[in-house]
Amino acid sequence: MKTRYMATEPRHSGTLRTDMEANLARLGDLPVMENDRDRLLHRLVQGSKGTVHSLLENHVLTVLADIRRKRLKGYPDTFADSQGTAEAERYAEKLRKDIEGWVERLNTYADRCWKSGCTGSAVKVAQELSDRLKAAQTGTGKEGWYRMFRTVSAIQEESDRYLRQAEESGDTEPSFALLIAYLKNYAGIAKAFNHRLASLPELYLKEILHAEPKAAEPDNAYVIITPTETAGGFTLAEGTAFPAGEEMTYRTGKPEYISPVRCTEVHAIHRQSDTLLKYPLLLNGETQPADSLFPAGQPVYLGWQIESPMLALGEGTHEVCIRFRLTANSVQPNNLPENAVTLQLSREEGWTEQPCRSTIESSILSISFTTNPTDAATTACTEEVHGIMTAYPALRILTAQPRWASELHFNHVEIEVKASGIRNFTFSNELGEADLSQAVLPFGIQAEQGSRFSFACEETEQKPLTEVELKGRWQKLPSTRQSFDALYAPYGIKSSDFIVSTACWRQGTWHSCEDNRPLLAFDSESNLCEAKVLFRFNQPTTTDMFRVTLASPAIGFGTAAYRKMFTEVMIHNSRCKEKDRKEMPEEPPVPGLCDMELSYTAITTITVEEESDNPSRISRITALSEQETFPARLVAGAVSFLLPAPTTHLLFFAFTRAEQTKNVRMYINMALPTNCIPFGSPQPNKQVRASWELWNGHVWQAIPFESVKAEETNGFTQSGFVEIGLPQSLYTDRQGYLWLRAALNGDTSACLSLHGVWTNCIHLTAENGDGTPLPAGTLQETEEPDERIESIVQPLPGFGGRTAETEEQCTLRQQMRLHNRHRAVTMKDYEELVLEHFPEIDKAQCVTLPVENAPSEICIVVFSRTEDSRYFLSPAWKLEEIRRTVSRYTSPFVTVTVVNPQYEKITVDCKVVLRENIQDEGRVLRQLTVLARNCIAPWLRTGEIPDSGDTFSYKELHARLANHEALLRLASLKVDGFSLPDTGIGTEDRLFRGTKEWGILLPEINIELLSPDDGIEEAEIGGNFIIR
Repeated sequence: MKTRYMATEPRHSGTLRTDMEANLARLGDLPVMENDRDRLLHRLVQGSKGTVHSLLENHVLTVLADIRRKRLKGYPDTFADSQGTAEAERYAEKLRKDIEGWVERLNTYADRCWKSGCTGSAVKVAQELSDRLKAAQTGTGKEGWYRMFRTVSAIQEESDRYLRQAEESGDTEPSFALLIAYLKNYAGIAKAFNHRLASLPELYLKEILHAEPKAAEPDNAYVIITPTETAGGFTLAEGTAFPAGEEMTYRTGKPEYISPVRCTEVHAIHRQSDTLLKYPLLLNGETQPADSLFPAGQPVYLGWQIESPMLALGEGTHEVCIRFRLTANSVQPNNLPENAVTLQLSREEGWTEQPCRSTIESSILSISFTTNPTDAATTACTEEVHGIMTAYPALRILTAQPRWASELHFNHVEIEVKASGIRNFTFSNELGEADLSQAVLPFGIQAEQGSRFSFACEETEQKPLTEVELKGRWQKLPSTRQSFDALYAPYGIKSSDFIVSTACWRQGTWHSCEDNRPLLAFDSESNLCEAKVLFRFNQPTTTDMFRVTLASPAIGFGTAAYRKMFTEVMIHNSRCKEKDRKEMPEEPPVPGLCDMELSYTAITTITVEEESDNPSRISRITALSEQETFPARLVAGAVSFLLPAPTTHLLFFAFTRAEQTKNVRMYINMALPTNCIPFGSPQPNKQVRASWELWNGHVWQAIPFESVKAEETNGFTQSGFVEIGLPQSLYTDRQGYLWLRAALNGDTSACLSLHGVWTNCIHLTAENGDGTPLPAGTLQETEEPDERIESIVQPLPGFGGRTAETEEQCTLRQQMRLHNRHRAVTMKDYEELVLEHFPEIDKAQCVTLPVENAPSEICIVVFSRTEDSRYFLSPAWKLEEIRRTVSRYTSPFVTVTVVNPQYEKITVDCKVVLRENIQDEGRVLRQLTVLARNCIAPWLRTGEIPDSGDTFSYKELHARLANHEALLRLASLKVDGFSLPDTGIGTEDRLFRGTKEWGILLPEINIELLSPDDGIEEAEIGGNFIIR
């Protein structure tokens, strides 16, 4: 009987399998009719009266019968244990009185026989027994008791001899002899009747029910066969043998095709709080530790990679804007979430994150960023550093929050780059290439009309330019318009007469850019501004070099005109008087430029589908791998910004060596997730459905229902095979991976955790096995060596086998069948049906759930050690299987629910003050923790299966803790924040229980030690407080 450790109200506590097997009624060795002659003779004596009673009682045979009936087993131990107590004296006195009674009866029988002249063997037996019993009474104390015990034991051992001698005596009274004969005859008849009655169940079972013990079912096992790299696919013949020791062999039951395909990676992707998370469940064929099928992983970024010469961003400042032109069918969000877009640039050290700004306005998704002069230059991607090879620098536009972009569609992308502050470019004039670290004479040392200079920048060579501007600081020129005009007034020109023409080198010839434009510019105060030469293009133009030519005035900057004028003035002044002399002309400067820098604006359009004349490319980044991108295709003139996801929970499977395969078959091994234990235990009514898709290099292609030849996992809620037929043409990525995706719809909390995905997992059956499961790892080779096989692994222990049923087990099964008649009426019926059909269930508890204005529902709580030996949980698919099975035996109007026990956390906060001189405080804390745990959940210590719905009392818990010998005071006790200010008799107690009928409380115990000097935290004095 199970001991109760807590206060509970009486209720049905369920049926344990062990109790069910032990409590079924069996006749066994119980005699329905008494057939023991000693018992019959004793009862006959007890029931007789008068002379007959005296005759029967004082006969040697009846005395022998009483001696034989005396139970002495265990007497010595009991007597020894009771030494020094009144119980020992009672034992000795009782045995002495029994012996005295036997001696008195034997002497009475002997006297009667001697008086009648009878001296047969019966009298001799009576005399011998009397003498032995008298001699046993001579001792006293403990030695006397052991003497009496040994004497009676010896007589019992020789009772058959005494009985035979007494019965063979010829002087037994005829009436007594007839009575003995009658008892013998009756005992024989009763024994025959008992035997026949005991054989009736067997007769009923075998002749009417035709019940026979079930034969042993052979064990089954799975092995994983890995072919060699050169073997390819091959077939194992039916009956291929796998030795499992010296005398055991497992064989294939059908021809098994061994495919070269292997599952090397499995990734779980799910959305949590609008963020997409990815976790590798399987890498390189090895399972990664995970507490569920969808554990919290790292954010997975989806989006686009743009490769373009526009992204060659060197020195200077670059303002880059990428514009996605959205189509009319896009559903634009009202606002973008914070950090909606992550932007990465390819630089020499790898992919580097770049701060960016993103907006959606007027059907344009704009993503802009700025690089500073201190930032590293962008570079083309390399396999070693970036994991991908590109001809030009690249950027990645990524998001881990797919919801805002899930309904955006676009048809092309624009990139605009505005660069400034570029100082690293080539500059040439009539003197050759100049050193830009020093001042430069752009139009040479003469600066005449037609003088020119050219410049080129590697960064602009392949960019479609709309504007290029060269800036610099003038040197040697007058600083104001007035001084400039005054300087050149003698030459008949002014500052506005300095005009330049621009041209660019394209396709082997110079092309004028636009009309001539002024060379010099002045601000509102007529001060000379910095030099600016602007190149504008009506259409984005790719050019290699730029040229600036001094178009006017005709004298250029006047170097030659000055020399001519200087000569004329000198001649004139040499020929005339001083008063008629002319002023010498001021020498005009040769313009110089310093601190030159280049700026430009470029813009290009990238279509989704590649164009041969456009070096820019855009490709999609998927959840498969950030190191590989995939081309996109227009559908109805547009492409989705993100690939549509059919659900929020996805599983990605990568297969190698699958280029030529037409079929993928894999065994998926699942187990209870650790994060569900114990508080998130699987519950019923949680259905999950898996739909499968194939990656074709552009989009996910749905696999038709008829191509899914097997799906035994029931939405990854149980282990099983999945077999999928593949189309003719298959796509494999750069790593040679074929990708399949499972989209899970429904309540994924019912899913188990992934423990392995195995291709070439074949089924074997034991040959002539006894049903004993084979330990994992036993099967490692074939009976005949096969060079095509690289390795053989048995990952799981044997399953499905069953040892031969014993007669007792067969009888038990039939008795259960007769007991509930395969119909569920009472609570016991429901529980027995569960235990009968599901041997892995250790306990079933039926609970009725009242429903307002409707019949009560039936809830069956099941406990099983098979999947979880600590909390007795079963997977959701098993609960549903039990429900379907039990429902077959119930009324159609009855609603049946099968659930796991619902564990609920309850917090106990305790503050205690220990007595002085406690040596080991830690030991006391552990003892207090055990006391509290035993009060709330004693099954944690005993390992027994708990009773759902158990409760405990606040006062009981308080009393257990407060009565600990090491406690001076229990200062505070709170259970889930509740406490009683007084635990006296007059205070109402509080019971704690789970929120559900099948709830089980699990305590979290926190005990704090207080100093004896600590106060009582807080108290309040009322108005009735009186000091006496």
